[in-house]
Amino acid sequence: MGMRIRKKWDLLSEQAGTLAILAVCFLLGGAVGSLFASLSSGAGAQELSGYLTDYLTLASEEGVPRSLWPILWGQLKGSLSVLVLGLTGLGVIGLPLLFGVRGFFFTFSVACFFRIFGGRGFFPAFLLFGLPALLWAPALFLMGVPGFLSAQRQLRRSLGEGRGEFPVSGAYWSRAGLCVGLSLAAGLLEFWVVPVLLRAAARVVL
Repeated sequence: MGMRIRKKWDLLSEQAGTLAILAVCFLLGGAVGSLFASLSSGAGAQELSGYLTDYLTLASEEGVPRSLWPILWGQLKGSLSVLVLGLTGLGVIGLPLLFGVRGFFFTFSVACFFRIFGGRGFFPAFLLFGLPALLWAPALFLMGVPGFLSAQRQLRRSLGEGRGEFPVSGAYWSRAGLCVGLSLAAGLLEFWVVPVLLRAAARVVL
């Protein structure tokens, strides 16, 4: 009984440590993204302003042309990347890098709207990036934590330090299914709901 409790506490400790590592990588990537957005000036800032203004103008009048499958793939590829990296020892390095990249692009995109439109940029930025992130970000961490632990076990096994069995349980695949479902839901939200709300938000900003 005591051994079982100890194993559970060890697992919780591993999960908490992994969550902290991935969260720090995500936040560091986000900080770098914000820094890059804030450094845009001169011709670069004017070009960015023109692009975002034209984008919101199109969204408020005719709507931005969108295709369902590219949007779904755009959301799904992140989840599949986490899943694949979790099945190989390369995930020990690849997963933190992936979280950093996701944090960079998410924060960079949001910061660009704030850089050009100020506080008014919150509305289109939240609709375009924040609303889908309410689904894909939990999926990313939900799959990333067991994926990183699995990658560690895979690495130890490849180095001859672990047992011979494949270190992935049924719970891992259950989380993978949930992660894929959340990513698909984020894609559907981005395709059907975001354009309608963005049209109203663009009219307020412009």
